[in-house]
Amino acid sequence: MLPARQAMLIAYSTGILWLQRNPMSLVFTAISPFSLLFVLFVVSGGQYVHLAVAGSLVMALVGYGLALGQDISFYKTEYKIQDIFVASPVSPLTYMMGLALSELLFGLPALTVLAVLVVYFGGSLLTIPLLISSILLLWGSMSAMGFFISSHMLHMRNATQVISFVNVILAVLPPVFYSVTTLPDSLRYLSYAVPTTHASIMFQATMGLPVPADWSLGFGFAVQVAYLVGFVALAKTKAIWRET
Repeated sequence: MLPARQAMLIAYSTGILWLQRNPMSLVFTAISPFSLLFVLFVVSGGQYVHLAVAGSLVMALVGYGLALGQDISFYKTEYKIQDIFVASPVSPLTYMMGLALSELLFGLPALTVLAVLVVYFGGSLLTIPLLISSILLLWGSMSAMGFFISSHMLHMRNATQVISFVNVILAVLPPVFYSVTTLPDSLRYLSYAVPTTHASIMFQATMGLPVPADWSLGFGFAVQVAYLVGFVALAKTKAIWRET
């Protein structure tokens, strides 16, 4: 239970204490997914509201997960806080989990509203386990990815630029805000290699939208689990935790 307690203490010190002093942070972190949701809703006249909600939820999860990398880079290069944890009996994965929970606290109100919208626009209580499991898988893999990337960044500016680029690659270019069936076959199969594609399709399926004939729920879960396991393994074995 010690690693779990350590992670909760890290989340408390970097998340709850900050929110107590800066509650408006909850509003600022929700601007991006809700702003794009608003634009798509207005432009389409509500026609593509299901795709917009699914895409906004994916964008929020990618953003909150990868933001972990920016925080870690800031703590490591500016505040030198990571040196304290390196010298303590805290493992890299515990440190990562604590900051990931901290980011989840920042995004919890926005994620809750978006998840409720998914259920409201065609979902049912029976689909809630599918919705929650998809959210946790994507959040976990994005957090591990952010931790791994940031550990190799030597400057805060580099971390911000790289993570912003990865955010676009994962949350904008793939079929997240639009249907995967609009892509030609070659690009569709390529998009299946991206975890956000499967997360968006799962959210669409939760709202009752049809899924592609060449896609299955098991396939979507398998890809997301593979990304989660892969990036957690990279974070554990290849992330630069201790400066030499």
